[in-house]
Amino acid sequence: QRRAKLRRNMFYLVLLAMGLVAPFVAYPVFLMKILCFALFACAFNLLLGYAGLLSFGHAAFLATGGYVTGYLLASYPGLTPELGILAGTLMATLLGVLFGVLSIRRQGIYF
Repeated sequence: QRRAKLRRNMFYLVLLAMGLVAPFVAYPVFLMKILCFALFACAFNLLLGYAGLLSFGHAAFLATGGYVTGYLLASYPGLTPELGILAGTLMATLLGVLFGVLSIRRQGIYF
């Protein structure tokens, strides 16, 4: 019992050390991609792992935000990345509101 707790604490300590060192030794864009997909995986785990519902709706929102951001940044060279990301987020939010309005009018679970 005590040995397992020590091993678990060491694992967390090594994980924390890797997280603190990673920005200095790894490529920042790669780390951002890892964090984005980790957040996406956490959302998928909550929906499927805990709720038991298989849904690809959140993938549509991630794809919409990424597509709109990429399209705007490629089409308008003067646009800053921050504004492109904000526009992609707003478009994904609008799509979520649209899906929400459509699905809240229905009865039953649509997954």
